[in-house]
Amino acid sequence: MDDTPRPPLPYPGPPPVGEPVTTAARRPSLEPSPEPSLESRLRPPQVLLAVGVVLVVAVGLAGPALAGDAARAGVLTLALVTACASALAARRRLGSTEEACAAVAAALALTGAAAGDGPLDGGPLSALVTAAVLLSVRVLLPAPLSWPLAAWVAVQVAALRALDLVDGGAPQTALLLGVAIVGLAVTPAARPPLARVVLVTTAPWLVTGVGGGLVTAATADGPARWVPAGLTVAVAAALLVVRLERSVEPLLGPPRVVPVASGLVAGGAVGAALSTDGPWTLPLAGWSGVLLMSAAAAALSGWRRGLLLPAAVAAGSVLLALAVVQLTAAARWQALVSLLLLTALPAALVAVVRRDDRPTAAPAATGCLAGAALLAVPAGLLTPGASAVALTALFAGTLAVRPGMSADVRGPTGTVGGVCAGAALVVLAVDAAWTQLVVHLAVQGVLTCCWAAALRSEPHAEEAAASWRVGAAELVAAAWTQAALHGATVVEAWTLPLAAGLLLAAGPRLLDGPSWPAWGPGLVVASAPSTVAAVLQPGALRPVLVLGAAAAAMALGARGAVRAPLATGAVTAVALAVGLAVLALPQPLAWVLVVGLALLAGGARRELRPVAGFSARLSELR
Repeated sequence: MDDTPRPPLPYPGPPPVGEPVTTAARRPSLEPSPEPSLESRLRPPQVLLAVGVVLVVAVGLAGPALAGDAARAGVLTLALVTACASALAARRRLGSTEEACAAVAAALALTGAAAGDGPLDGGPLSALVTAAVLLSVRVLLPAPLSWPLAAWVAVQVAALRALDLVDGGAPQTALLLGVAIVGLAVTPAARPPLARVVLVTTAPWLVTGVGGGLVTAATADGPARWVPAGLTVAVAAALLVVRLERSVEPLLGPPRVVPVASGLVAGGAVGAALSTDGPWTLPLAGWSGVLLMSAAAAALSGWRRGLLLPAAVAAGSVLLALAVVQLTAAARWQALVSLLLLTALPAALVAVVRRDDRPTAAPAATGCLAGAALLAVPAGLLTPGASAVALTALFAGTLAVRPGMSADVRGPTGTVGGVCAGAALVVLAVDAAWTQLVVHLAVQGVLTCCWAAALRSEPHAEEAAASWRVGAAELVAAAWTQAALHGATVVEAWTLPLAAGLLLAAGPRLLDGPSWPAWGPGLVVASAPSTVAAVLQPGALRPVLVLGAAAAAMALGARGAVRAPLATGAVTAVALAVGLAVLALPQPLAWVLVVGLALLAGGARRELRPVAGFSARLSELR
């Protein structure tokens, strides 16, 4: 009979022989079992091992400081003995004992290697030899984490000691970045607990090295600046590889943080290295940034797009921004113009190739062309008039291609087109080319109204209404500017363009909408000031013209069944006649005439109420 004890069951076992089987014993409990606490997960042997490790390591740390070189040899001997004990525990499959002995051996080995000096004093050779020995032991005993962890600590100690031996500048930066690259390269290959420790301890080296690399790349002379720049780019690339490691994902934040940071670091390093006084380096930096963004947007797909596109956009943006800022500060306008023209080409290519990127690529291409047209003026490549023509042509081009665009592309492209139109007017105003300004205002107004007329479908009703208003405002501004240039003094030179603009702003509502909202504002603005001027100012021509216009409005309103022109024309004619009569008569008779006419109007209004036909017909007009 086998007397080997069986493992405990996950539920209460059968009752002992002789005891009654109760319902509670037969039926498993439905209540959830409590979570195991830390005390329940720890076993007594593990507690004993942990305490033993602490005591032995403490003696090992204090021994060399008290007894000198003899104790150092004893510490190393004890490290060798505990390493052998770890190997023996591995053969007996005692995992906790193996790890504990490995931790003691690794800690004693580090202590023995550093004994006689401070932990960070002396040369780096002893620490590097210790790291190599620990890695060799790790090959023989792969299970414990203490071997690679102690080797990584030894490498960092060696690097800290080496910092005192190298001069500042490029060598020190190269050392910092080299340690960061080693840590980032080890992270994906290590087991999850070790990977997290390595990544956390690599962060100080990474931050310090990247800062030094950017400064050195910007300030070093000649080709020496490319060594820290290249190492910084390598660190940025290693960061992208680490981002794919799931074991350290909780330490890296949101998914886009590491790619964007990597792109900013790489772009800043390359941009700093290219920030020289050469004639082509800055335009080359800007062009490289644009090419990087465009190629990534056009070629990447799948998970690579999610990882690499934010990095490429960040790096390209930094390169382009550095180039533009430095070229602007140096007033190198021709180089800026060429950079913007070259930038527009890849953006336009991306807009053609990838439909998903058109909402950003199409406005970017148009904006770059507009910037080139503007900067061509200080560069001496174009006159202000030619620049305004180019900007207005860009505005017309955006209107021409927008009908075939989707809604998400049409909006940004229209915004950039509006900026182009406004920039053309600003250029002409600064140059005081008022006649050309009138022409461009008129052309832009006509183009905008034509675009509004092309938007006939219901989903674009609001956009069409806004376009009608903008086009009408541009035409009114053109007419007013022309009137100011000719020194016009008659009131109709200002009121009639405004009235025409109000009517044009109503757009299709003139034909099918309610008459007063569509026709009323324009007709009132056209008639009221002219009627007042015809009554108060001397002259026989204006009253005749006003009366003729009122008659024409009444005739057209009656023929087209539109209430607003009919009513406005009638009120204008009556007001003009009464005004002229009141001014022609002596004051007492004039007041008598006004009162009499008011009584006649009131009586006629009351008498018209029961008369069927006229009021009903008038109410039927729109």
